[in-house]
Amino acid sequence: MKPFVLAVDVGTSSLKSVVYAVDGSILASETSSYEYASPQAGWAEASPQDWQQAMEDCLSRLSKMPDLLQQIEVIAFTGQMHTAVLLDADLKPLEPTILWLDRRAAAETSELQSAFQLPPYQLNSTYTLPKLYWMRKHLPDVIQKARHLLWPKDYLRFLVTGEILTDITEPGGAALLNWKTHDWAKERLTYIGINPEILPPILQPEDEAGALLPQVTERFKINPHAKVIAGAGDVLALISSAPPAKGRLNCSLGSSSMIFCPLEPNESVVDPQNRIYTYPLLRVPMLGGVSSTTGAALQWAWKNLYPDTPFESTIAEALDVPAGSDGVFFLPFLSGERSPFWNDQLRGSFHGLSLAHSRAHLLRAVMEGVGLSLAYMIQIFHELGENIREIALAGGGTKTPGWPQMIADICQVPVCVYSGQETVTHALFAYACLSMKDDRSFEQALLDTFDKPDWLYPDAKTTSIYQNLLTRYKAQAEFNQELLNTN
Repeated sequence: MKPFVLAVDVGTSSLKSVVYAVDGSILASETSSYEYASPQAGWAEASPQDWQQAMEDCLSRLSKMPDLLQQIEVIAFTGQMHTAVLLDADLKPLEPTILWLDRRAAAETSELQSAFQLPPYQLNSTYTLPKLYWMRKHLPDVIQKARHLLWPKDYLRFLVTGEILTDITEPGGAALLNWKTHDWAKERLTYIGINPEILPPILQPEDEAGALLPQVTERFKINPHAKVIAGAGDVLALISSAPPAKGRLNCSLGSSSMIFCPLEPNESVVDPQNRIYTYPLLRVPMLGGVSSTTGAALQWAWKNLYPDTPFESTIAEALDVPAGSDGVFFLPFLSGERSPFWNDQLRGSFHGLSLAHSRAHLLRAVMEGVGLSLAYMIQIFHELGENIREIALAGGGTKTPGWPQMIADICQVPVCVYSGQETVTHALFAYACLSMKDDRSFEQALLDTFDKPDWLYPDAKTTSIYQNLLTRYKAQAEFNQELLNTN
């Protein structure tokens, strides 16, 4: 099958390059890993040079495959969001590159929230603007040298085209977007003392974003006429983790989880309490939110409760514990929580412990806690008139034995599992088809990239157990939130 799209995904700890055939199947994939630095507790910094090296390594390996990159027609980029890449007058990255998961700008976030009164999904501590404000206060020399602001996937695209551009999703994840006009909210940069002239032009994901530089096509044997499109941030996982369908809740079960369902074109649902929100910046409007530590909570529990035991063995022990963990439940707020509480101060906790409980009970409670968090979210969808009839699970967490079935039992809806598949780059293929004016609709092109899922159905014998546990979970989570709000 003829190669069609080269998709590049620059993540927090690895970069992946995926080649799609014209029918949506994957012809080749290469990955290169890297690390980030944590110079102080709660800090996280990256090196753009590591991303560049990882991309070059992946392209070098792909270039050795005959008749692959030479026939590529479209190149598109995606990747981690919120991480600002500042370039100086010589177009070189300025240090530090503060990652999205860095939490040093809590005070700046509070000040900006007081100044602009934005809903939490438009401004929170993971976003770019508070971190830029922190740099303006503590590293003014760096800000003074900055001439351009990009994000990770934009920086890599710049390296292969020489063009300084971004797409509409990055301003939305930076707290720099006017959500009504879909243009830059320049006054926010002015407020923090940064010249808005550093902001790049905004494109749509399918828009052409420059031509490949000759030295790039020669070095990596890429079709010099390949079309480079803007691409989008990894918020693409909202529609890329599983095919969107009315009544289906898509959940990417990774370190954190994006939890969204599709709406009709031009539809917008408003939650008066701002627990979940409508995301309008992709081809399909999506309603939902993000859980901060889902897979990360399970990794934490495994490493701390079973430090010398293989992961598979610990999960087997947890699955031997009865449904409901004999009354223990867990709030998975190990790094605060975004949806539905939007509170960085919330913390994880076990409840209902007794002398009869073992570490296996605690591990299962962590797994169930993620499911209970999802079930709580589903209640909010129903409250807002969105009937969730099934859940589509994707991401690394789907490979954990028993976890998808546990989620089906807790939420009491069927679960379709898209395990072992790409969770972000599917949508880049669909945007490439749109850009090339392919005969397929965006929705059909997206669907072409997926294999058939595995289906799981809830066990009716666990219904009353998990209904009781959900009632307790909800009461405790809301009590903790109220307690923090009153102090």
